[in-house]
Amino acid sequence: MNRTATLALIAGAAFAGAPAGAQETYEIWHYYAAGSELAGMNAMIENGNAASDDAVFEGVIIPGNVVELRRQLQSAMLGGQPPAAYQSSMAFELRTFVDSGQLHPLTDVWNTVNGDEIFPEGVQRVVKIDGVPYGVPYDLSLINNIFYNKEIFEELELDAPTDWDEFDATCAALSEAGYEPLGNAGGPFWSLYNFYAPLVSVVGVDGYYDLASGELGFDSEEFSTALDLYAEHMVPCYADNWSGKTWTQTADDVVNGDTGMFMMGIWVAAYFEQAGFMAGEDFDMFPAPGTADAAIFQMDVLAVPNGPDDAIAAAEVFIEAAASTEGQAAFAVPKGSLAPNVNVDPSVYGYAGASFSEQFSAASEAGKVLPNLFFLLPTDVGTELGVQIERFAIDPSDETKEEVISTLEAMRQSALEEDAFLNW
Repeated sequence: MNRTATLALIAGAAFAGAPAGAQETYEIWHYYAAGSELAGMNAMIENGNAASDDAVFEGVIIPGNVVELRRQLQSAMLGGQPPAAYQSSMAFELRTFVDSGQLHPLTDVWNTVNGDEIFPEGVQRVVKIDGVPYGVPYDLSLINNIFYNKEIFEELELDAPTDWDEFDATCAALSEAGYEPLGNAGGPFWSLYNFYAPLVSVVGVDGYYDLASGELGFDSEEFSTALDLYAEHMVPCYADNWSGKTWTQTADDVVNGDTGMFMMGIWVAAYFEQAGFMAGEDFDMFPAPGTADAAIFQMDVLAVPNGPDDAIAAAEVFIEAAASTEGQAAFAVPKGSLAPNVNVDPSVYGYAGASFSEQFSAASEAGKVLPNLFFLLPTDVGTELGVQIERFAIDPSDETKEEVISTLEAMRQSALEEDAFLNW
């Protein structure tokens, strides 16, 4: 559907169902309820309203997270009253609704915004189902960077490490000087995100996708070697009592000068700066060893439920605006995230955002933009992977390693029997 036809549908619906001069209101559901996240969403919705003369877009907050939004969305779909568009995760989250016939394909709007040109291949792979786009990305965060306290590094005359040997030496120097070398936090995600650096170091891009598709086993030599690399280089560097802390508490340890480094998603940069701990002055960052030319990311997209023609048409106008360089910057700058559209000028960001943008663009050119493995795996397998990697980080013994491999491989075999894996 082209833009003229889309606007005609909206205008026709508004004329038929409302007094002359009135505009139809269409809901955009999301779970960004406060702070920089809400500021970004509000800015994107404002941008969408500026792009349409015939529709008004209104953000509706669904308290909680993607799980709660999914529940509310399923109820709304059953009741025949879904929103025009909503915030979705990538990959399997989209696939679930596509398989049930509840999502509208976004082929037309994707072609209009030149999605194959403005979004890297790694991004495209997790918004297309069987080659058809069902989500358009607007919010992307890299998760393979290590942040460090510049004052501590300058005091000890340390440079950002570029490989595992240098990383070991940096951890040793921090520890000898009385600092906790590397922060981490409890929960099934953070140790898993840290593990991606050793994993990519061993299996590379192809092996990463092979693991996601179930072709590479958890009982493989490659996965075992990645666990060994993680146990040898990262786990010994973790701060004492890390598993009892939240990520914000560990971030505070970096700000307070107790911990030298912290591997976390780029949202921690916004958290630091809200505390007056400024990028380029008080902290800086570097890609984790093994990922120097890669960008490992997680991402939110806009998806459109099947519904009335006028709502779908309005949603496509909104998404076209959200995919533009203006719309992407409108969200990313206040949110403190990265625009998935590679044409967004890095100058819109501050020091940290510009660095992340350059990293993302370089990885795009190198073909090493990798989605968060958690979202590529069948949901139960991805969840268990996070649980088992944290367990191994707490106790990296040979016995634990064998149990981790055995547990995950049994789940892989079960998922293979159920044909649950996908080739992304």
